[in-house]
Amino acid sequence: MDLRITQLELIEMLLNTKKEEVLNKVRILLESEQDDYSLTEEQYTIIDKRRENYLKGKGKSLTWEEVEQNVLKEIS
Repeated sequence: MDLRITQLELIEMLLNTKKEEVLNKVRILLESEQDDYSLTEEQYTIIDKRRENYLKGKGKSLTWEEVEQNVLKEIS
């Protein structure tokens, strides 16, 4: 099934839900999923150092097209 269709169906079901308990369970589930994407302090430190280097002109940046080309080269 198409992801967008599934999302829309779930949104409709949530809008029609009258039970606060169900909504709370969905909230808890979605919030716990978001926690999986949080960064560690070490990762933030790495990002800060890379940003500093970039602002000083020492870092290398790529366009989105260059990133896509690099990924395509890796998978082919």
